[in-house]
Amino acid sequence: MHRRVVNLLPPGTFRLLPLALFFATPLMALQIRNYSAAVNDRLIHFPGAPIYNFQTPAINPTFSPSAALFLGIGWPAHLTDWTRQMALVSPQHFVYAAHYPLGNGWQIAFLGPDGNQHAYGIKSQVAIINSSGQTTDLLLCTLTSAIPSALGITPFPVLNLASEADYTGKTMVVCGSFVRAGKMQLAGFTQLTNDPGFDTTRFAYFDYNPNTGASDNCNYQGGDSGAPSFIMVNGQPAIIGTASGQDPLPNNISRNYLNFIPHYLTELDTLMEAQGYHMKRFYPVSTTLVSQISSSSSLRQMMPGGIALSTQNTGAVMAHNVSVQLTFSSAPNTVSGSGWICEAASPLVWNCRRGGLANAALSTLTANWNSLPNSAYLQFSAIISQDGGTPATVNATLPVLQSFSSWIQGTSNPAKDADPDRDGISNLLEYALGGSPAVPSLFASDGHRLLPQVSKAGSVLLVRFPRRTDAAARGLVSLVQFSTDPTSGWQTVAPAGTTEASAPYSPPSSGFEEVTVSLPVNVAKRFVRVKVTLDE
Repeated sequence: MHRRVVNLLPPGTFRLLPLALFFATPLMALQIRNYSAAVNDRLIHFPGAPIYNFQTPAINPTFSPSAALFLGIGWPAHLTDWTRQMALVSPQHFVYAAHYPLGNGWQIAFLGPDGNQHAYGIKSQVAIINSSGQTTDLLLCTLTSAIPSALGITPFPVLNLASEADYTGKTMVVCGSFVRAGKMQLAGFTQLTNDPGFDTTRFAYFDYNPNTGASDNCNYQGGDSGAPSFIMVNGQPAIIGTASGQDPLPNNISRNYLNFIPHYLTELDTLMEAQGYHMKRFYPVSTTLVSQISSSSSLRQMMPGGIALSTQNTGAVMAHNVSVQLTFSSAPNTVSGSGWICEAASPLVWNCRRGGLANAALSTLTANWNSLPNSAYLQFSAIISQDGGTPATVNATLPVLQSFSSWIQGTSNPAKDADPDRDGISNLLEYALGGSPAVPSLFASDGHRLLPQVSKAGSVLLVRFPRRTDAAARGLVSLVQFSTDPTSGWQTVAPAGTTEASAPYSPPSSGFEEVTVSLPVNVAKRFVRVKVTLDE
């Protein structure tokens, strides 16, 4: 027999086949041998355009397996097309049938465990392309925003077994239009031929015999297209496909086809990457992620700065659905990284995600502050998760160095060249040499002299001055300059025979060292000065 597939047409249409006359009317739903609403309907107070009607849908307490496991199945919040059913595979994606597209501007409604309906717009609908570059009948749809996990509307994982043979003979929960579901055994797999629009798709199928079988056996009807099918594993539903079509076989047997989702995991992952998701595998393969924290530069109080979290996949396989929760002691202005989707849960907590991280790949998240906190330390914590892996926590307490901006706080005149205490030493020099802008003194609080001191030892001129031990990190540069005539200018090239050394003060001066410049006295006049600059 020349195989011809019967597309599951929108309600109200029909198609004449060589062996059967197939009707589909607006009130038809999945055919179940001994249909009972109490047994086969997931929800009660359905039909009716649920988002508009006067009765709120509710979980059917007598549906088996528990209807609470299937809240990830939604329907169009539409006045006439509300009977369709579609399944979430990520917080922002659902799968459907490409030959039965949804309308522009439609919303998809989901029943939450709170008993309320939650509707989301459709951002895009994209047909999966097979390995030969052909369009298949599997459709990936993206919602305008992700469904918050707090709502309790859970996406379905895909059942990923080692081979197609491992699926054969397993019992499926087969969903159709309205909220009807039956059970069938997966009979096999096929690729159709000479059937435009359908011969590019890998199908699983089940056969319905109207004369024999279990009471809840089912058969696709018009309008069932796109409805999901699941295999229960350890009491949880794992999606395997969406309704696509039907063929008549001898003896009134119907062969029912569903897009086989596990065959298209790579293609689905690629499309979902843009929103930071991959398909969740029921049996994820774990890999090893190694993370470390570093600062993008020296962190200085009240100045711009950033810290980086670098994560590398050191395992042999792709890490799927990588997520990082970042907690800070001070709120950053931005958190970002190439390939990451980052959102602030609160000023101090950010959640970042990416669909996958390939083996051996390294990816970095950077948190940036326009003005770092005026505190000595910045605390940072990251919890890194992936499908199939144990969450790992990385903590760090990073020093935040004092800056001129934080040091000068509270001073009546904070300008670098100002001298509010009128001791002849500018604010910048006070900061660099260890003084106070509010205390008129030529000495630091620990007793060392602030200004350079000059002495002579034989034919050698000694110039001593204080310098911060972390001067480079603070952006401070103390430049010794020389001249024989200051009116003619200063030069940084030291006279021949000049040396420079540094040593701790005695007694010690915390955070400071004493610099000694030795230069020969071999000219009539020699002038030396120390110029301080700040780059922060």
